[in-house]
Amino acid sequence: MVSTSMAYRLQVNVSNQLSRGRKITVRCESKDDDLGSRRLVNGDVYSWSFSRNIFGTTLFWCDVATARSKKHLSFNAYDESQRKKGMPKLHELTWEIKDDGLYFAGFPIPIAPWVSQ
Repeated sequence: MVSTSMAYRLQVNVSNQLSRGRKITVRCESKDDDLGSRRLVNGDVYSWSFSRNIFGTTLFWCDVATARSKKHLSFNAYDESQRKKGMPKLHELTWEIKDDGLYFAGFPIPIAPWVSQ
């Protein structure tokens, strides 16, 4: 039997908010699911939904690269262990990729900067 607290679906969004129409490639996966790569132009959003596993170990991570892979960044798009440590218990998480790095939607400070290759 699945616990009612685990039964609802969560959604993750990764949004290209780069200036000048710059493109990025986003690849997201978990231990069990490879969601594949997507090419996003400015304003595009890569979204997926899932249910948390019964062990409380759900983790999805993403790698992002600019055109010609001159810059990249990696981040945990959903980490159940962080949720247990006080992260907001939202049903939808939105990440924004901007010129100076990764943002959690609605927060003014970048979480991770771009790394040059």
